[in-house]
Amino acid sequence: MDGLLHSLYAARSVLVTSGEGMGKTYLVRQVWERLLADGVTCQYFEPATPKTLLMAIAAMAGVDSKNLEGRSKTVEVLKQELIQWFSVNRAVLIFDDAHYLEVKFRLWLKKLKDVGVPMLLAATNPPRTDLFIYVPRIELKPLAEYQIRDLMEKEAISLGSGLKPNQIAKLQSRAGGNPMLAKRAIEEGFLGIQNEAGDHGRYFDITPLLLLVGIVFICYRFIGLGTGNQSLYILAGIGGAIFLGVARLSYYLPKESRRITN
Repeated sequence: MDGLLHSLYAARSVLVTSGEGMGKTYLVRQVWERLLADGVTCQYFEPATPKTLLMAIAAMAGVDSKNLEGRSKTVEVLKQELIQWFSVNRAVLIFDDAHYLEVKFRLWLKKLKDVGVPMLLAATNPPRTDLFIYVPRIELKPLAEYQIRDLMEKEAISLGSGLKPNQIAKLQSRAGGNPMLAKRAIEEGFLGIQNEAGDHGRYFDITPLLLLVGIVFICYRFIGLGTGNQSLYILAGIGGAIFLGVARLSYYLPKESRRITN
């Protein structure tokens, strides 16, 4: 978070990206609260229509959204007046779920960036176009196994679920380093919902691929035996032995501890 604050204080914009449920909203709200505590003029925005967002930004900036006749100013007039205000005033704009913002509005935000307005954007897998391609990005990585384990244990206690450590261990594979999925897994365990497959894409089962490679070596070995091709027979045998050795060795490679016992 300190890096984000340093960038914003230096009038630089930052884009925080990740998949769903990785903690972007929590992070940007923490930054927002810290900025407010430091006395910085800033505002946190969730996705809305361009008109609604412009009215909210105008209210923060103290720009009148009505003309002399008492009528609401048009979107284009508000945009121009806000650009003028930001060109001589400093404020931080924070947009959560920025990938839901309309393209035209994001292009207007690029104009604000060009006049030096610091912005903090949070987006789920944003396209590399318009505003997003011009803003330095920080990608949130999946949490480590021990962090997910700690989170799940705390969630289980807060729910009063009574889940045992070994039960939490079984649920942990559903999270895949995702805090949101970790909490959901605990809720599912608490409700007794059986859902072996997780919604994350962090892990995938390569067992079918291993079986296919093993079958290929066996087939070549039989072909060599049937055709009397001793070289093919020997090479297939050597390849199969090496493959089985490597596959077995992979089970003994050092892994991050993720086992929980009673």
